[in-house]
Amino acid sequence: MTPPSADRGGRVAGRQIRRLVEALDEPSGREDRFLSTVAEAVLARRLLEAGCAIDIERLTAGGRHADFFVRASNNVECWVHVKRVGAPHAMEPSTPLPAVLSQLSATKRPVSIAVRWSPTAGDAQLLTLRNALEPFVREASVGDEVVVRAEDGAWLGAARIVAPTAEGTVTVRTGVDAGWEAAIPRVQRLLRKAYSQFMPGAVNVICIASDSPAAYDAVETALLGTIIERWDRFPPRGHRVAHGRAEDGFWARGQYEMSSLVAWFPVDGSAPAHIWERAPHGTPHVRDGAVAALMSRVLDTAREL
Repeated sequence: MTPPSADRGGRVAGRQIRRLVEALDEPSGREDRFLSTVAEAVLARRLLEAGCAIDIERLTAGGRHADFFVRASNNVECWVHVKRVGAPHAMEPSTPLPAVLSQLSATKRPVSIAVRWSPTAGDAQLLTLRNALEPFVREASVGDEVVVRAEDGAWLGAARIVAPTAEGTVTVRTGVDAGWEAAIPRVQRLLRKAYSQFMPGAVNVICIASDSPAAYDAVETALLGTIIERWDRFPPRGHRVAHGRAEDGFWARGQYEMSSLVAWFPVDGSAPAHIWERAPHGTPHVRDGAVAALMSRVLDTAREL
């Protein structure tokens, strides 16, 4: 790995950047540690190319460290904590959705569903599974799950209503895509770990990196909470009910009050990055807004309040 052109002016001390370079050129230890270093290096390059000065492994409170202390050319400063979430094990890693189950996507309802099926199921059993899932997909609430079994008790498959969508028909998720739901508790652990490394009194940014763009929903759910139906609100056009968030997210109930900015990006750049902003008491701090604008420029993405 060669330092980016923006580093030629000495924005990063050679000793510091060598730590990342050596970790990439001569990996040792666990694979996940190496891949986490890759994520750090990708973000470091983007920060440098954006003209920022960065200090690596800067000491924070309690003897802990931030991955980067960042200073932009307009004197905007922030502490960045990079955490990588690896791809979950797929239920059906290389098996395409059977044609008979793909027919579920023709159902006129704007939701996504996660579907699993027995790898040994024959055509007749898959047809039984589809017939059982069709009324479930039409009528079940977000978060509901169903398990389908044959007459002899054998497991045929299962499905879960994941979330509302902007599409007019059902979106079927399988394999790794569906498996990201199980990663939500892991993402929340990473958010809490990053929070424990915050510098008090400063603007801190948590950056979650992933190996797959499919991680977006897991990160958003871990941060904002599980999507639930809200019968106390009017539904948007095309939806039968309104939806909101349960109070099981990292930012729920006003907890972790020092956290106001969280970003997510796929390491391979296969999807747009995303930034979430939390405005304490409804009014974002000027420093937070400046840092959010900086990170939006670094990650080339839109912001969400």
